[in-house]
Amino acid sequence: MKKYPCNPWSKIKTVWELTRAEHGLMYGFGVLIGIIIAGGSAYETAIFGFFTALFIQAGTFALNDYCDLESDIANRRTDRPLVRGELRKEEALLIACFATAIGIIFAAFLAVFLKSPILFLLALTLAVLGILYDIKMKEFFAVSNFYIAFTMAVPFIFGGLIAEPGRIETALLIFSSIAFLAGFGREVMKDIADVKGDALRNVRSVARIYGMENAKRVVVFSYSIAVMLSVIPFFSVNTSYFHNTAYLLPVMAADALFVHTCFGLRKGADNYNYMRKETLIAIVIGLIAFISGALLR
Repeated sequence: MKKYPCNPWSKIKTVWELTRAEHGLMYGFGVLIGIIIAGGSAYETAIFGFFTALFIQAGTFALNDYCDLESDIANRRTDRPLVRGELRKEEALLIACFATAIGIIFAAFLAVFLKSPILFLLALTLAVLGILYDIKMKEFFAVSNFYIAFTMAVPFIFGGLIAEPGRIETALLIFSSIAFLAGFGREVMKDIADVKGDALRNVRSVARIYGMENAKRVVVFSYSIAVMLSVIPFFSVNTSYFHNTAYLLPVMAADALFVHTCFGLRKGADNYNYMRKETLIAIVIGLIAFISGALLR
């Protein structure tokens, strides 16, 4: 008989793991970075933007685990609370619905407050795409990879539109592109590790269609382009990043982790979970670089 956590702190930890809250926090901080780079906004709108990203992504991740339980069991994903039996499927679905609804409500408040319906439409579109992704979209070739990469790029644009509707800073476009490429690479790398379970849902991933070696090449290419793009802001005149060591030092650390992962893949390393954690740390350091470069001059 499965045992479900009764301790409140254990329950919080379980929900955190289900919703991948650390990812949601990164999406939220991506929105804040976009706001700062675009010139800032009122505290209320910044908070609304942060929680819009946090809750919509939390709902998407929770629904993902609900839909992927069978393949996660096949892949022995014991990092997932549903696989460990620490949460009921019905609870995961309820959390997914609740989190998504809260995120959309925050987006609605934001749109009304700023009189900018595009913000609500963008958030609603992401929520709907998240549901489609979890239910069916990931079964189509590379669509899921592009979707996840898109969700990692959008927070910067969303934040920029909160601060300055109708205009997007060049720096935000560069950072969004870096986030897109890093996110795409991480998702393809995840597909390499999940080949067995993906077969159960007939997910047409790059690894299943073209083989693991070609998938590794795609990952290395994505990370390499992201690293090259990260240098551009340091040489961009009329931006806070121009010759700014507060940006350069952390971004070099992030780039070093991505390069290390690339070498590991080229040498045939297969510890994909470790490499995904390594690249997640790289993304966090990259976010620090983006925000420190904007605030420290």
